[in-house]
Amino acid sequence: MNYEIQNRKLQSYKHTFDYNFCKRKYNEYANMELDKFIKCLKDSRKIGEIGHLCSFILWVKNKEKHDYRDTLGDYGIIHLLFHCLENTQHAEMHGEYIHMLFKEDIKLV
Repeated sequence: MNYEIQNRKLQSYKHTFDYNFCKRKYNEYANMELDKFIKCLKDSRKIGEIGHLCSFILWVKNKEKHDYRDTLGDYGIIHLLFHCLENTQHAEMHGEYIHMLFKEDIKLV
Protein backbone atom coordinates (compact mmCIF):
# COMPACT_ATOMS: atom_id res chain seq x y z
CA MET A 1 0.00 0.00 0.00
CA ASN A 2 1.37 3.40 -0.96
CA TYR A 3 0.46 6.60 0.79
CA GLU A 4 0.81 9.89 -1.02
CA ILE A 5 -0.05 13.43 -0.13
CA GLN A 6 -1.66 14.98 -3.17
CA ASN A 7 -2.93 18.52 -3.72
CA ARG A 8 -2.52 19.42 -0.10
CA LYS A 9 -0.93 22.51 1.36
CA LEU A 10 1.22 21.62 4.32
CA GLN A 11 1.11 24.33 6.94
CA SER A 12 3.48 25.26 9.68
CA TYR A 13 1.92 25.73 13.09
CA LYS A 14 3.41 27.67 15.94
CA HIS A 15 2.72 26.37 19.40
CA THR A 16 3.88 27.90 22.65
CA PHE A 17 4.41 26.16 25.96
CA ASP A 18 4.13 27.64 29.42
CA TYR A 19 7.22 26.09 31.00
CA ASN A 20 6.14 26.81 34.58
CA PHE A 21 2.72 25.24 34.02
CA CYS A 22 4.32 22.17 32.39
CA LYS A 23 6.82 21.87 35.24
CA ARG A 24 4.03 22.02 37.83
CA LYS A 25 1.91 19.41 35.98
CA TYR A 26 4.97 17.20 35.44
CA ASN A 27 5.77 17.26 39.16
CA GLU A 28 2.15 16.44 39.97
CA TYR A 29 2.27 13.24 37.90
CA ALA A 30 5.90 12.32 38.65
CA ASN A 31 5.36 12.47 42.41
CA MET A 32 2.13 10.49 42.32
CA GLU A 33 1.89 7.08 43.95
CA LEU A 34 1.98 4.29 41.36
CA ASP A 35 -1.64 3.19 41.98
CA LYS A 36 -2.94 6.71 41.45
CA PHE A 37 -0.77 7.13 38.32
CA ILE A 38 -2.19 3.89 36.86
CA LYS A 39 -5.72 5.22 37.50
CA CYS A 40 -4.73 8.31 35.48
CA LEU A 41 -3.64 6.03 32.62
CA LYS A 42 -7.24 4.79 32.49
CA ASP A 43 -8.69 8.32 32.26
CA SER A 44 -8.61 9.74 28.71
CA ARG A 45 -8.31 13.36 29.89
CA LYS A 46 -5.43 12.62 32.25
CA ILE A 47 -3.62 10.37 29.79
CA GLY A 48 -3.94 13.25 27.31
CA GLU A 49 -2.17 15.53 29.80
CA ILE A 50 0.54 12.94 30.37
CA GLY A 51 1.00 12.52 26.60
CA HIS A 52 1.25 16.27 26.08
CA LEU A 53 3.86 16.52 28.84
CA CYS A 54 5.88 13.64 27.35
CA SER A 55 5.78 15.26 23.91
CA PHE A 56 6.84 18.61 25.35
CA ILE A 57 9.70 17.15 27.38
CA LEU A 58 11.01 15.06 24.48
CA TRP A 59 10.77 18.12 22.21
CA VAL A 60 12.80 20.19 24.71
CA LYS A 61 15.40 17.43 25.07
CA ASN A 62 15.65 17.12 21.29
CA LYS A 63 16.14 20.90 20.93
CA GLU A 64 18.91 20.75 23.52
CA LYS A 65 20.47 17.76 21.72
CA HIS A 66 20.02 15.68 24.86
CA ASP A 67 19.44 12.12 23.71
CA TYR A 68 16.76 10.07 25.38
CA ARG A 69 16.11 6.47 24.50
CA ASP A 70 14.21 3.77 26.28
CA THR A 71 14.04 0.21 24.99
CA LEU A 72 11.30 1.19 22.54
CA GLY A 73 13.20 4.17 21.11
CA ASP A 74 12.82 7.89 21.62
CA TYR A 75 9.04 7.87 21.67
CA GLY A 76 8.44 4.50 23.35
CA ILE A 77 6.61 6.09 26.26
CA ILE A 78 4.12 7.75 23.90
CA HIS A 79 3.65 4.44 22.09
CA LEU A 80 2.74 2.80 25.41
CA LEU A 81 0.31 5.61 26.25
CA PHE A 82 -1.56 4.87 23.02
CA HIS A 83 -1.83 1.22 24.08
CA CYS A 84 -3.37 2.39 27.36
CA LEU A 85 -5.94 4.39 25.40
CA GLU A 86 -6.78 1.37 23.27
CA ASN A 87 -7.39 -0.89 26.25
CA THR A 88 -7.33 -0.08 29.96
CA GLN A 89 -5.74 -3.48 30.68
CA HIS A 90 -2.56 -2.06 29.16
CA ALA A 91 -2.52 0.54 31.94
CA GLU A 92 -2.18 -2.31 34.43
CA MET A 93 0.41 -4.13 32.29
CA HIS A 94 2.63 -1.15 31.45
CA GLY A 95 1.76 1.33 34.21
CA GLU A 96 4.82 0.73 36.38
CA TYR A 97 7.19 0.97 33.42
CA ILE A 98 5.50 4.13 32.09
CA HIS A 99 5.65 5.72 35.55
CA MET A 100 9.36 4.87 35.87
CA LEU A 101 10.13 6.32 32.41
CA PHE A 102 8.09 9.41 33.17
CA LYS A 103 9.59 10.24 36.54
CA GLU A 104 13.17 9.06 36.03
CA ASP A 105 14.09 8.91 32.34
CA ILE A 106 12.36 11.94 30.83
CA LYS A 107 12.60 14.08 33.94
CA LEU A 108 11.88 17.76 33.37
CA VAL A 109 14.62 19.74 35.08
